[in-house]
Amino acid sequence: MDMQEENLNLRSLKIGCLPIIDVFIERMGLKDKLAKALSNSGYAEAVIILLKNILTEREAMYAVRQWAFLFDLKLDDGSEIGDDRLGRALDRLFGADRATLQTEIVLKVIKAFDLKMGQIHNDTTSISAYGAYESQDAKAIKLKRGHSKDHRPDLKQLVYSLCVTRDGAVPVHFKCYDGNRTDDTIQLETWNSIRVLLQTPNFVYVGDSKLCVEESMRKIDGEHGFFVTMVPRTRAEVAEFAEGLGAGNVIWERCLRKRFSRTGAEFDTFDVAQGHYQLREGFRVFWFKSSQKRKRDAHARAERIQKATRKLESMDLRRLRGPKTESTIRTRIDGILARYHVGDYLRVEIEMETEEEFKALARGRPTLETKYRRVLKKAPCLKIDRNAEAITRAQLMDGIFPLTTNTKEKALEVLKIYKYQPTLEKRHSLLKSTFEVAPMWLKKNSRIEALMFVEYLAQMVAALIERELRNEMVNKKIDILESLPEGRPSKTPTFEQLLRLFENRHRHELLEKNRPVKVFTEPLTKVQDQILTLLQVAKIHYVT
Repeated sequence: MDMQEENLNLRSLKIGCLPIIDVFIERMGLKDKLAKALSNSGYAEAVIILLKNILTEREAMYAVRQWAFLFDLKLDDGSEIGDDRLGRALDRLFGADRATLQTEIVLKVIKAFDLKMGQIHNDTTSISAYGAYESQDAKAIKLKRGHSKDHRPDLKQLVYSLCVTRDGAVPVHFKCYDGNRTDDTIQLETWNSIRVLLQTPNFVYVGDSKLCVEESMRKIDGEHGFFVTMVPRTRAEVAEFAEGLGAGNVIWERCLRKRFSRTGAEFDTFDVAQGHYQLREGFRVFWFKSSQKRKRDAHARAERIQKATRKLESMDLRRLRGPKTESTIRTRIDGILARYHVGDYLRVEIEMETEEEFKALARGRPTLETKYRRVLKKAPCLKIDRNAEAITRAQLMDGIFPLTTNTKEKALEVLKIYKYQPTLEKRHSLLKSTFEVAPMWLKKNSRIEALMFVEYLAQMVAALIERELRNEMVNKKIDILESLPEGRPSKTPTFEQLLRLFENRHRHELLEKNRPVKVFTEPLTKVQDQILTLLQVAKIHYVT
């Protein structure tokens, strides 16, 4: 073998979406602001590397070093990143003034990306933690059991509150709370934080039914702020409307018709009840009826009734542990009805049936001459009937939802304001699916709190990339990008689609005595080239 060939080596490094992410991190000024807040540029670099890992592949902290090696990511001093350095960086971030840091980052983003802040949406989710967490830092959020939105009441959790703009669903505020904190106690604090951030109450704050609390609504209205929220079913005004609906006193008028399916074969129509309705606090209420929600409500109720019925029918009353009294059986029945929320729709009666048994008078193996005695026993059984009257009453309210507001907007505009709320759910989905926030592989709740700040930054970066791409599509009059698998078109490309499109981008280096002498890259595909142009990312990062 030639001596020169022995000195040659080929190294492949991943590129992925990192050049795109780097452009937005720089525009946000994250590195400088983190360095200032942490009083250490090395820890700021470590947080940035952790942020990039969350955005791309989400490894456990002990695996970040190997991940960074694939991308040739190093700290500015040339050293490699390790889990110990990351852990200490999170400790420094926990001890920093994160509230001020968050404010400075958001204000920079508002200015750099010209974010419109006239409409802010809030929602919370729960983040489950796997572990006992018996000893926790008293100064950090507490992992506790509470109302689990992940349907894991067996796990401890934290509550994650997020606010996004109507302009691109960009996260502009977040805060973590103890796992047993209820949503209604969070809303007013969150609104006040946004007001302080913007230095004005002149924005529309949109929240779920937990915002419909007298103290919160009166406070926002008294401070000259605006809100739109769902009226909970437990309010007396809902029962009053249902009574009027049953009496035939409600007149509906069509206010919106929009395509429901991608194919355009189905439509969702919205009607609004005519007349003036208001809460006892004096705020206006608009009653809407959705054709698609009506189908969903009917299907969900029928499914719950079916599941509860099957569960009740499968109860083996003879093998129940403990005393088989009517009261203990009734407790079990009520538990099933409550679990499926069908207490009004099913009537369950406990009946005692007489059963006949024959017992041998003598011990031993029975023979033809064995004599028996007849024994009568009372055995419990269930009689399950559907409450047709209650189901019929419930059907009247299928598809109906009330929105209350203190704005002067008309019914259609109030509906459009609230209809953006599901977009916020996609940010929670991004956190839990693409970013795989759980499990967190951390023992200290203080580090978990700091990690959630980095997760929030990841949500912000992803949202800004999506927003910029879609805005540029509008500016360039591009209707679709072939960003879906198999080159299928997408009108609203997502950050996840970009990750997939650039996932296999590599740079291959021919090394001679560990010094690069030639660099090879694959040519860009049409859609990759198009995306880089729209996002104004230099293609030199991908091609030589």
